[in-house]
Amino acid sequence: MEARVITVLMDVYRLDEAIKIYEETVAPAVKLREGGIGTLLLCDRRTGRGISISFWEDREKLLEAQESGFMQEQIKRFSAMLIGAPDIESMEVVHKDI
Repeated sequence: MEARVITVLMDVYRLDEAIKIYEETVAPAVKLREGGIGTLLLCDRRTGRGISISFWEDREKLLEAQESGFMQEQIKRFSAMLIGAPDIESMEVVHKDI
């Protein structure tokens, strides 16, 4: 299993709006995408720091989502709320207990 980890800094006054967009569009889109397993969203409401983690069956499916523009399309939904550029990483899931 692979994970796409995106760390952002958001406008704290628009966090609820961003969470709603994530819940209503990003999370369902990942699950509908071939190889997409699900998502996790973490947020610090005091600082506006957020971490989005999407889970993929394997590295191939994660890269397909990236190369097709899918990932960039999802990030674009938040462009007016972001402070700076997102930090984007891919990591192997080596342990899961949830």
